[in-house]
Amino acid sequence: MKHKMTGLLIISLVAVLVFSVLYAGDYSFAAGTIYVNDSQNILSGDLSSAYAVGDTGTVAVTGGTYVITGSGVVQIGQSGSTGEPTTAPDGPNISVKYDTVRIGLYYYYSTLRDSSLNTASLENKVGSGYSFGYYDSSRVFHELGSTAVTQLTMVPDVNTAVTAGTNGCYHIKLSGTYSDFYSAQNAALQYTDGFPAWYNGTYYAMLGNYESSAEATSALASLGVAGEVYTGSSRCVAVTKTGTTSILFEFDYGTNANLAVHPISNSGKAITWFKGYAYYGDFEYYRYISGKLTVINILPLEDYIKGVVPYEMTASWPLEALKAQALCARTYFAANAGRYSLFGFDVTADTYSQAYRGTTGANATSDSAVDVTAGRYITYNGSLCTTFYFSSDGGGTENSENVFTNSLPYCRGVVDPYEDAVPASMNSRKSWSVQFSAADLLAKVNGKGYSLRDIASVLPTYSDTNNVVTLTFTDSAGASASFTRINCYSFSCGTLGLNSIHYTVSLDNGTYTFSGGGWGHSVGLSQFGAYSMAKNYGYGARQIIGFYFTGVNISLGTVS
Repeated sequence: MKHKMTGLLIISLVAVLVFSVLYAGDYSFAAGTIYVNDSQNILSGDLSSAYAVGDTGTVAVTGGTYVITGSGVVQIGQSGSTGEPTTAPDGPNISVKYDTVRIGLYYYYSTLRDSSLNTASLENKVGSGYSFGYYDSSRVFHELGSTAVTQLTMVPDVNTAVTAGTNGCYHIKLSGTYSDFYSAQNAALQYTDGFPAWYNGTYYAMLGNYESSAEATSALASLGVAGEVYTGSSRCVAVTKTGTTSILFEFDYGTNANLAVHPISNSGKAITWFKGYAYYGDFEYYRYISGKLTVINILPLEDYIKGVVPYEMTASWPLEALKAQALCARTYFAANAGRYSLFGFDVTADTYSQAYRGTTGANATSDSAVDVTAGRYITYNGSLCTTFYFSSDGGGTENSENVFTNSLPYCRGVVDPYEDAVPASMNSRKSWSVQFSAADLLAKVNGKGYSLRDIASVLPTYSDTNNVVTLTFTDSAGASASFTRINCYSFSCGTLGLNSIHYTVSLDNGTYTFSGGGWGHSVGLSQFGAYSMAKNYGYGARQIIGFYFTGVNISLGTVS
């Protein structure tokens, strides 16, 4: 709602607010503040465009000023009050699809993202050796064989350069088949470079790794053994001993299943090093594109959440904030599981889903946050929520439809007074500013398909929580270009590179300054807000969830 008031009326309104504070709470103030209008004596927007003159003579816009009323904390110029945050109550039990998670660590996703690997190495951290096998469609592991070797490197069955040389993709397949891994292994190890293989349900004894069919044919003739030259399909993967070209096992089941490697531990839960991080669970490898490997971590849900929480929120933060993060992370997975099923996994390990790097960053507090919330999910009317979260909101979160496409009843914008208690030394994006010349802005606007001749004005339109939901540029001829809701978010945070949609715009000597606070999309839970609610205000995880997600419950979920 817009207001047009005289300065006297604003002073009267603020006086009423202050009087209500004194009357309701018996508070006292060290210094008075007088609120006045700008030089035109008319507010151009809501109360957040009024100016505050302090007793020392300092002047500031009241957009970041809070007062305490009888009903709670209110930011001047914004609607609503926080009061005591709502505690998310228990909800009905729900069914969830999986308690075993498949995470794409390195993968190929259409033509948009490609982190797939030429080779992928593992090393036991806790445990000794590995089992080889595959997972079926019910996420059950089937063992095919094992090794006591503690350092493995998986390579696609193509000519692959490794530190010790080249792993060739042509082999000699000895005549005959075998009933099990160890029979095939014993037969193969009668030769220096022999190894067992499992192709489409059958065990074979194999020899060598050659770079061409001709080389393999020559070797077959010189060895004088009964067999044939063989190379695997576009899905074939070889297991080698790290630092050598020695093949330990080869797997090819076409599109039916992928090679899985299960770390063995006879004492405690197995932990495996992979690319500098320690992981629980198993690893799966397959060739979505023929020359590279997709690497998938497969493990129990709660172990996965223990690998998300310390990478999405600092593990040393208060337990109640970490519990709120664990609830969000677990619910996010359950609501999005299978999104990447075409590519062989449920979710990614990066920010396209949730950051995940195994157990390396976890500590007793972050693990405890997962354990005490185990099996609990955030729900709305008995259904899983899409639990968006982000770093900080700068003072207010936003309705989901103003940032993304869908209007979610539990993702309603709220005025957030809690973040402000976090010092800038901790939250580096508590406040920020970005400057553009008019020419720079013109190029960015016209790059979106408009044809403005210049930039004469920039007008932001604000939501009730002081986020920019429409940004309009007008030129000297009166033509305009507007970006609204999701397009406003995309233009602001994408094209302009701003940290959030919580900002103001000012013009000085031909330079436009975008000044704001916060970092992220502003929908759902603010992580710095959760920190502050727990650390500075003593609120629990259910109050944090109840504040940032409207009308939600905490439900027990079981796999159906």
